[in-house]
Amino acid sequence: MQLKSERNLRSLTIASLLFIAAFCSIQKASGQAAIIALLVGDKVASENFNLSMELGGNFSQFSNLQNTKGRPLAINFGIAGNLLLSKNWFLSPTIYFLSRRKLDLSSLSLNSGNLNLDKEFMDKPAQIKVGYIDIPIFLFFQTNSKKFRFGMAPQVSFLVGSEAVITGDQGDFKQNFESFTNDMDYGLLGDFAYILGKAHQGKGIHLHLRYYYGLADVFTSDFSSDDNLASYFSFHISLPFITDELAAKNLAE
Repeated sequence: MQLKSERNLRSLTIASLLFIAAFCSIQKASGQAAIIALLVGDKVASENFNLSMELGGNFSQFSNLQNTKGRPLAINFGIAGNLLLSKNWFLSPTIYFLSRRKLDLSSLSLNSGNLNLDKEFMDKPAQIKVGYIDIPIFLFFQTNSKKFRFGMAPQVSFLVGSEAVITGDQGDFKQNFESFTNDMDYGLLGDFAYILGKAHQGKGIHLHLRYYYGLADVFTSDFSSDDNLASYFSFHISLPFITDELAAKNLAE
């Protein structure tokens, strides 16, 4: 019993180190967390806890914004901790330290203060790229067949960068857009997952379809006087780190 408690404590400690690494350096966080997960993922795995790599992409839209077109693809990457609460219930705190939203506009005007430059980039097509650290905390229900999971999560997103790329006749101009973007977004995230239990040599692959509904304005009133809530559909793949014994058990079932 004491050995099991010590192992669970060590697992939670490693997960905490992963999350801390994500905040230490935004530019290096992806590599840091990926290396830690690869080195210790299998070692901290048990029947009650494991880590997983999270990869995916989303198609965003924003409410009440004019001149928008399409839903451009943006990429997400992160690490999740998966804690078994009971036979069918899991708690999964996750960090996406590379999480982007994109917005395509048919018309945007540069406002740099340089008259000649602003004239050249007036009413031009543009793409706004917003980068976040996303922290959703999922509660999952898994069916007895171990094929499906359903989950809900509150999600908080911290801004790490925002820029507008305006396409002019002579080329593109990149404008820092952080002054027009709020520092935080938050909302609710729903998840449906299909589990390929025998894939990846028995370690499994989880295929997730998600929908996010934002509850806060993404952009400031200087950019849009109306509400501009974010929402997106996303597709994610989870690659769990589990023990060889558990993988063999999955292959045998």
